[in-house]
Amino acid sequence: MPTLVHLTAADVRRVPWKNGRGVTEELLVLPDSATFARGDFDVRISKATVSEPGPFSSFPGFDRVLVVTAGAGLRLAHGAAAPGATIGPFEPYAFSGDGSTAATLVDGPVEDFNVFVRRSRRRAHVDVSLPGRCPRPSGRLCAGDALVHLTAGTLELGLDADARRWRLAPGESLLVRDAREGDALVLEGVDAVLLLVRIAR
Repeated sequence: MPTLVHLTAADVRRVPWKNGRGVTEELLVLPDSATFARGDFDVRISKATVSEPGPFSSFPGFDRVLVVTAGAGLRLAHGAAAPGATIGPFEPYAFSGDGSTAATLVDGPVEDFNVFVRRSRRRAHVDVSLPGRCPRPSGRLCAGDALVHLTAGTLELGLDADARRWRLAPGESLLVRDAREGDALVLEGVDAVLLLVRIAR
């Protein structure tokens, strides 16, 4: 059976950026024995504030998904490796951590949500739900792990095969460890602004 873990503010770790230009709020690192400092993680999910233009840290061997959760957005340039892009609020954007990426601000500081996966071992997909704009994503999970992160509103959730329910406050998450193919989340909260991260093995 999958294991569900409620992650609160007490579980967040503040970690300096790899390039020293800011601080990340680290929500999850997998496996449990891994650390960002050692670089032996396969999955990392974090939040950060980008308050000025500058380069992103490089993460060779990793794929990334970035979601702007507050502010007007970011413009990302990847040099000759890939076309640049303008990322608006709550538009998941996937890119490689291998090359150089630099960001400029569309209109002032932003807050962003970041998913890193070691591409030789894991794959990640992020869905967003916004009341009246982005419909609630299917709660169907793949074999692997999943994380639901609430940015605003109220949310009660659990697995369809389990009567237990967890209530999240903004900034909190629910981690589903060892989900089975076909397991499904039940997501209840009409005003919930949430991100659903599916992490396939």
